[in-house]
Parts: sequence; structure tokens; C-alpha cells
Amino acid sequence: MNTDFIINEEFAQLIPPLSVEELEKLEKSLVNEGCLNPLIVWNNTIIDGHHRYAICIKHGISFNIIEKTELETELDVKLWMINNQFSRRNLPTETKLALAYRFKEFEAQKAKERMQATQFYKNDTARLVLTYPQQERMGEVNQNNSTHKTLEVIAKKAGVGYSTAFQYDAIQRKGTEEQKAKVAEGKSSINKVYTEIKQAKQSEEERKVVHLKLKGSGVVVIQKYVSGIYNELEDFNTSKDLMGIRHALLNSYLGQKENFLACVSNIDKHKKLVTRNLTALSESVEDLELTVNQGKHIIRLEAPKDKKISKIYERYYG
Repeated sequence: MNTDFIINEEFAQLIPPLSVEELEKLEKSLVNEGCLNPLIVWNNTIIDGHHRYAICIKHGISFNIIEKTELETELDVKLWMINNQFSRRNLPTETKLALAYRFKEFEAQKAKERMQATQFYKNDTARLVLTYPQQERMGEVNQNNSTHKTLEVIAKKAGVGYSTAFQYDAIQRKGTEEQKAKVAEGKSSINKVYTEIKQAKQSEEERKVVHLKLKGSGVVVIQKYVSGIYNELEDFNTSKDLMGIRHALLNSYLGQKENFLACVSNIDKHKKLVTRNLTALSESVEDLELTVNQGKHIIRLEAPKDKKISKIYERYYG
């Protein structure tokens, strides 16, 4: 039997690493019981069973293989590997989100390749010239909706709430490598790192624009209430209302009624809608604050040049 298989580092990095304890337990099991589960290979490359393969080679343990000949490209392999991880392992939230995030990236890449292939083989050039710019403009118009839908897919794939997926996405886009590592290694929660990034952004904006204290700042009050609603939504996941409804759905005749099922579905739908609107509101309020401070900065610079502006400035900000 051939035991000389290829280890593709890019494939191997898709697999969440085992802890020292998990590796020791796996090695003990393989030595005592043998390799009961077959290794999965594609083009002579391991795509499932990297740890088992290394241990079997180390101890001379025989193993069986299954070849995934139906997978055509490396992208197909990556998508299969991620789905396989979700189906076989209990994973922490951070790991599930990381896998779901990569899965969505690979799906988008595959869709792009399909589109490029379709464009290449189409004969109607005139139609292409008209169609693709239109699609591009439509994409620009619907960019925000597309982002929300993407995060909804990631949240569903990872089995987490929309707000958690939104925060994880923000960390990947705006966080430092150190912050990303903290989340990936479970050393800090997603919410904590997201809060750090948000606070750092606010501090940076304050450095760029001269921040004049607003008396009874409406921005601060709004953000306070927005944050409060976010917290309430998170608490709602374990509230008596939601837990009671779901318990009744799973353990009584109500679960057979279509209108009740629709009610539970709408609860989840409206929670996501509220979260999306809150996120948009929070970011818009931040933009409002920045714009107001920029206006005040301009006035502050012009005040010494004009007595009328100076008097107005003194009246409100003196």
C-alpha cells in the first residue's frame, strides 16, 4: 500500500490545530486500536487526516484511504475540507467563524471564476459590453445589502448571531495582527477586541480633528443608548421570552402548527433586522460626530479673522 502522500501546507492550515492533550489522546488511541477511520486523499494529497497520517507514519500503523475523485479543483477541495470540519468536530466560536469566513471567501472566488469562464466563452460581445457594466453599477448600489447578506450567511454557517459575525468581520478588516491572533487563539473575546478597535478609531479621529466639548452632547447620548440596545439584544438570546417560545416549539404540539413556526422564524428575522439597523445607525452617528467636529474646527480657525465669527464662536464655545 502506498503511504507516501503529499502534505499541502495551504490545505493543512485550514485544519484547526489540535491541543497537546488532544494530540496525545489521538496518538494513544491509534497505537492501541489502530487507524479505524480512513484518510481522505485528493490527487495523492492528504485532505483529511493530517494528524492521523503523521502518527501512523511515526509508529508504522497501517491505514485505509478514500480518494475524492469528484473534486475538480483546489477550491473545491478547500470548500469540502471546511464543510468536513463543521460536520465532524465541536469547535469554539472563534474557530467556527474563521472557517465560515474562509468558506465564504472561497465560494466568492469560485463564483468569480465561473463568471469569468462564462464571459470568456460568450460570443455576443455587444451584449457583454452592455451587461457587465450594468452589473457593476448594480453591485455598487447594492453593496451594503450584499455585505449584510454575506454576514448573515457567515453567521448561519458558524451558528452564531449576526452581531457576532459583524464584529468578527470588523476585526478582520480593521484589527491589528496582534488583535486577530488574540481572537484566533481564544485569548480575548470577539466583543472585547471589537470594542478596543472601535475605541481606537474614536481616539484617532479626535487626534485628527480638534475636539471641542459639546454641552450635553447628543452624539454621546445616542451612542450610549445604541450600545444599551445591543446589550439587550444579546441578553434576549437567553431571555425567558425566547427560551419559553423555543421550548414550547420543541416539546409540545405547537411545533406542528405552521403559524407558530412562522412566528419563531419572524423573531429571528426581526432580531437580525434590528441589529443591521442599529449597526448602520451607530456608524452614521460616528460620521455625524466627525462632520460636526470638522465644522467646529473650521470655525475655530476662521474666528480670529472675522469679529462676527469670533463673537458667535465665543457665544457657543467660549
